[in-house]
Amino acid sequence: MAEPTQPGDARIRRFSLRVLTGAAVAGTGLVLILTIGVTRPGETPPQSQPAAAARTSEPPAGATAPPPGRLAPEDRPRESDLRALDTWSNEIAAATKLPARLLAGYGRAEMWMRAEWSGCHLSWATLAAIGQAEAVGTGPLPVPEDSWKRWAARATGDGKQPDPKDIDDAALTLARSLCSTGADLATPQGWWAAITGSPALAPEAQLIFDTATTLAKAAPRA
Repeated sequence: MAEPTQPGDARIRRFSLRVLTGAAVAGTGLVLILTIGVTRPGETPPQSQPAAAARTSEPPAGATAPPPGRLAPEDRPRESDLRALDTWSNEIAAATKLPARLLAGYGRAEMWMRAEWSGCHLSWATLAAIGQAEAVGTGPLPVPEDSWKRWAARATGDGKQPDPKDIDDAALTLARSLCSTGADLATPQGWWAAITGSPALAPEAQLIFDTATTLAKAAPRA
């Protein structure tokens, strides 16, 4: 792994100013959950979606995918991962200067995607970069209304309706929408196809890539 970027990186400071107020007012405390690794009632595993749904947009010449950075904690079925997620998000926050509360939402979404769409390889750094880019749509992350209607999910599995102004729900919904392309976001073609395939994100694709790369490199080693 490349040496971590210094926490004071100018790009981080620049984009940190764009963190939306709706996410910040949620506070710094994590939502208590019994477990992250549970199956949501009535939900069909997304792996059943046809692989042909993957977008095939070509990445720019010589493009790469952002590095994953330090992985979010493992999702352990029937156990609470709150403490591990709390520790992880605080350590990432100290290095990137992003709020731990936001990072917990991005990390939780990464954890969920490993089970829901194991071939997607969406990282918290990409979600964080999207959150730092110019926001569109509603809520703390740019989730277009049509994507919200199709992919909205309650991240904490507490039985309540998904809330577009909740960072955990917004991050998970956006993650599901991106992974629904069938693309492998660990590859250049898959990452760029997923981002540029979204009309809301395409104009900010290079900014999202640069920010995701910076955040991933800034994250401390495990």
